[in-house]
Amino acid sequence: MNNTKKLFLTILALILISHSPSVLSQKIKVIDDVKYIINNKKPNPPKGALAKIILTEEYSIGGGEKDEEVFSENIFITVDDKENIYVSDMKLNNIKVFDSSGAHIKTFSKQGQGPGELNMPTGIQVTPNGELMVEEVLNRRLSFFTPKGEFLRSTSTADKTSLTGLRLGPEGTMIGRELVLEENKMTWCVKKYDANLNEMFTVGKVDTPNPLQGKINPFDLMIVFDVDKKGNITYGTSKKYEIKFINPDGTHIKSITKEYDPIKITEEDKKEILSRIPETGGLNVKDMIEFPKYYPAFQNFTCDDEGRIFVRTFEKGKKEGEYICDIFDPEGCFISQISLKTNPVLWRNNKLYATEESDEGYILIKRYRVSWEQP
Repeated sequence: MNNTKKLFLTILALILISHSPSVLSQKIKVIDDVKYIINNKKPNPPKGALAKIILTEEYSIGGGEKDEEVFSENIFITVDDKENIYVSDMKLNNIKVFDSSGAHIKTFSKQGQGPGELNMPTGIQVTPNGELMVEEVLNRRLSFFTPKGEFLRSTSTADKTSLTGLRLGPEGTMIGRELVLEENKMTWCVKKYDANLNEMFTVGKVDTPNPLQGKINPFDLMIVFDVDKKGNITYGTSKKYEIKFINPDGTHIKSITKEYDPIKITEEDKKEILSRIPETGGLNVKDMIEFPKYYPAFQNFTCDDEGRIFVRTFEKGKKEGEYICDIFDPEGCFISQISLKTNPVLWRNNKLYATEESDEGYILIKRYRVSWEQP
């Protein structure tokens, strides 16, 4: 083979490699010992990946026909090992329990300040020993119940400022969001705590102007985080399309990023968002809000038992009320996209638990069976 022909074949090979989907779809960089998996705007899944997701609805709870299935707009969901569903309702101040088939078992608690009563519950978790842990904003405490609704004890959070969003890790550790107030700004700090709520380290933080000092961007408050059974933390903010992976000792070890086209916030979008803000006596919260030109990269994300990451973006689907969800494999490579009206909350044992607003305005809880195929 002459040199000219060798040169031609070499150039041709380089062209083919440079245009191969596996090269164009993801790039990997290591910066200061942190691995960055960079997915392009239109990535292809790795060859042979189970990348086609199929959701089969198993049941739906809600719709306004039964009092025990009426939910307010602000609910929080957790699931135990038997697939029983526990729903804390921030407005109704109670806990509703449903079995693995979606049938109502019982409702317990009520509004109040006494033992076992709730005052604006903002989260619910199943502890490793099977108890229910409920956050209470106005009572400034964590209340613990048996799965049957029997009150056990409470732990004060009065020494924390607006501690919310707690996620349970191994050995009683927790990840939560705490507010730090200064004269001209507010800082939302995501921190890791031990079983006694002593601070261990700060995962990340987001600064925003103090609403008493000027306008605020509502999307600055969007901070998404979770912790798995091994204590590894996932963390992301509204600033860019990046999901950080942080190990149990606080070291940033990996980031998943994706290039995307920003979605513009329309005047109609602004009106719809403002309509969901409740009226308050005194401060006019709506007047304090200043919208940015574009939505953040994503609304939220969650992980399944195998480490796949499901990211709900602000990109709208083809049907009314649908949004595009990006799905990444445990390594951080994009594998699939799906358009959903439902808002994914939990993925456990190949089951998706999600919330959705019906055409009549009722909040629904839905469970889907999740299966995968090659495209």
